[in-house]
Amino acid sequence: MTFLAVQPVDGQNYGSPIHEHSENEVRDLIARAAREAQNLAKLSPQKQAQLLRAIAESIESHRAELITSACAETGLPEGRIGGEITRTTVQFNLFAQLVETGRHLRVVIDKADPNYSPAPRPDIRRQNQPLGVVAIFAASNFPLAFSVAGGDSASALASGNAVVAKGHPSHPNTCAIVEGAVKSALKSSELSEDLFSVVQGVNPQITHWLANDENVKAIGFTGSENVGRILIDIASKREVPIPVFAEMGSLNPVFVTSAAISERSLELAKGLVDSALLGSGQFCTKPGLVFVPASSDGFLAEIKDHLATLKVGPLLSASIAKRYSAAISELSSVGAVKVLAGITNEAGFGATPTIFVTDWKTAQSHPALLEEHFGPTTVVISADESQYLSIASSLKGQLTATIQGSSKDSVQPLMQLLSEHAGRVIWNGFPTGVAVTEAMQHGGPWPASSTHTTSVGIDAIYRFMRPVAYQSFAQDVLPEALKDSNPWKVEQKIN
Repeated sequence: MTFLAVQPVDGQNYGSPIHEHSENEVRDLIARAAREAQNLAKLSPQKQAQLLRAIAESIESHRAELITSACAETGLPEGRIGGEITRTTVQFNLFAQLVETGRHLRVVIDKADPNYSPAPRPDIRRQNQPLGVVAIFAASNFPLAFSVAGGDSASALASGNAVVAKGHPSHPNTCAIVEGAVKSALKSSELSEDLFSVVQGVNPQITHWLANDENVKAIGFTGSENVGRILIDIASKREVPIPVFAEMGSLNPVFVTSAAISERSLELAKGLVDSALLGSGQFCTKPGLVFVPASSDGFLAEIKDHLATLKVGPLLSASIAKRYSAAISELSSVGAVKVLAGITNEAGFGATPTIFVTDWKTAQSHPALLEEHFGPTTVVISADESQYLSIASSLKGQLTATIQGSSKDSVQPLMQLLSEHAGRVIWNGFPTGVAVTEAMQHGGPWPASSTHTTSVGIDAIYRFMRPVAYQSFAQDVLPEALKDSNPWKVEQKIN
C-alpha cells in the first residue's frame, strides 16, 4: 500500500507515492536495528562524535531538497524551514561536543578500600550505557527539528542507541530525504544503515507495533496528550514495561501586571498576539492563556486592533484544521466571551486567527476555555492581580509559564509558585522559541510531559541511557571508560 502527502496551501497531493510499512516490515526493521545496536554502543567517544558530525553534514548537504519538500508538505515559509535545518545540524554538533569528552558516560570509580566505614568497600565502577533500540515518533509541527532526526533521535543516537523512527504522515517525503541523509552518514562511517530506519504510513496500528515490540527499549515522543497517553498505556502494559519520554504540549500561561501595561502597553499587546500566532499557532510553547488585570480595556483594544491586521498561513493538515474549526465554534458559543478575529485565510487548510476574551469566573465554569487548542488562537482572561497566585496554583503542569511585569512588581511569590507548575519560567519574554543549549529545560510536570526530563538541549541524552555498576572485575575485562588506563581519555570521578 502507498499514500500521498497533501499540500496545506491548496489541499492538492504532493510528491511520489510513499510505501506504507506492514507489520512484518516494521518488526524486521526493529530486529535488524537490535542486531546492530551493540556496534554503535561500543564506539569510542571520538568515533561517536565523528558519526554525529557526519550526520549533520549529510543533512546539510540536502538543504535545498529539504526546503522544497518541507515547504510543500507543511505550508511553512522557506525561512522557517531553513532555520529548522540549521537547528537540526546544530543539535547533532552540540551532542558531538559533549560525547567526545565522554562526560555523558558519567564515569564514577570507587576503588577497593579495606578501611572504608562502615564496612570494607569492594572495587565499584559505574558508567552510563545505551538502552539498545529506541522508537522515536516525529511531530507534525516541526518537520525537521522535532521529526525523524530531530532532538529525540539526535539524543538517542548520541547516547549510542539504534533508532527506528515513525515518520509523520503529513511530511513523509521530507522524512524520506532525512532518512537517506542519516543512512549515508552511517555508511560513510563504516556502520550499518540498519542503525537508523524510518517507518512510514497512515495506519494507526504502526504506533502499536513499534511500542509493543520487545526489542524496543524506550520511546521518544513529541505530540498531543491523546497520543502520548496511548503510548504510555501501551508501554506500561507490556510484559516488560519501558519508559516513554513524551512531550505533550501545554497552555503556557502568561501573567501580565498593571505595571507592565503602564510601561509598554502597545509593545506588549503586539508581542503577545504575535507569539500566539507564530507558526499559525502550532507551537507547543504557544501562550494559550493570558491573564490580564481587570479593567484593562485599553490594552484589550490594542490586542483587538493588532489582531485585525493579521493573517496566518495554513494549518499543517486537514485533521488539524477540522479540530481547530470545531474548537473555535465551541468557544465562540460560550456566553460572556468576547470573540476577536483576524483576517481569514480561505486557501487550502487556512484558518481565521481568533482570540477569546473573558473573565476568570467564566473560564472556571467552561473547561474548554482552559484546554490547549492547536492553531492561531489564545484565551485572554481578566482577573484581579490579587488572584494570580490562586489562579497559578490551580493550573496543571506546563512546559512554560511567563510573568510580564515591571521592576516595580514583587514577583518572587508568583515566580516560585509557577516554578512548581512549569519546566521553564520566563520573565518579560514570550514562550515561543526554545534555545538549544545546555541550560534549557523543555518539559514540565504532567501533563506537559510524562517525565521530568528535557527533550531539548544536551541533557536530553540522559533519557536514553542507564547506569550500570561493575564490581570487582579485572582491568582487562572492564569497559574501556572504566579502566585505570583510561584509553578513551574520558572524565573519571575517582574515589
